Amino acid sequence: MIRILIIDDELSAVRILKLLIEKHISVEKQIEISNNPAEALELMNTFQPTLVMLDIEMPGMNGFDFMNRASEWDFDVIFTTAFDQYAIKAIRFSALDYLLKPIDIVELKNAVNRHIVKKQSLTGSSQQPLVDNLIYNLQQKNLQQFKLALSTSEGIFLYEPGDIVLLEASSNYTKFFFSNQRSLVVSKTLKEYEDILMEHRFLRVHKSYLVNKDHVIKVDREGVLELSNGMHIPVSRRRKAEILQWFNQT
Repeated sequence: MIRILIIDDELSAVRILKLLIEKHISVEKQIEISNNPAEALELMNTFQPTLVMLDIEMPGMNGFDFMNRASEWDFDVIFTTAFDQYAIKAIRFSALDYLLKPIDIVELKNAVNRHIVKKQSLTGSSQQPLVDNLIYNLQQKNLQQFKLALSTSEGIFLYEPGDIVLLEASSNYTKFFFSNQRSLVVSKTLKEYEDILMEHRFLRVHKSYLVNKDHVIKVDREGVLELSNGMHIPVSRRRKAEILQWFNQT
């Protein structure tokens, strides 16, 4: 059983999302709705949702303010928002989930399924560190100051992009290598992190590798990169010319 609380100041949006969940999410569930975040805080006591689907832009109390005040409860959150590039980047950097309005049914199913998998997992952990990181990121003047949240089986870790040397693909997992010689494995694909880090001087040099240019010591004639942690990474043959030009120009 999952308990879903939908919060949006637009009553029509709340009702539409409730109908979509009732029609397309087949698991056993209870759904409550609210178009008033202050009232929704009171509802948290009695309903105790496992999942909150939360609009970001609301008058009086936006979604981030709500999360601050709801920190004492244990629940997952999926933000719902119209296209707001800065907020979405902050959410993705904080390893939290979101849906763009109008809600796509496939994306809705995938997001709720991720919640179900986490709920069933014995390794699930509180999202509060992720929410705290989101709030921190939103307070920064530009996205270069964001911290990346990595949720692993060992716990949640926060890193500045500049401390990441290399990301390596391993099936549906990604292995991170850091400047302090530490490494972590995260259950997300390299492509997801390529999208997140593309504006932080990271480049996909090979189908298996995403590197931080600031940690490249040199590029040899064969297109092999020497990194600051001592690793040597091959460059994809088809991307060699493009990558060499990128390193020479930036």
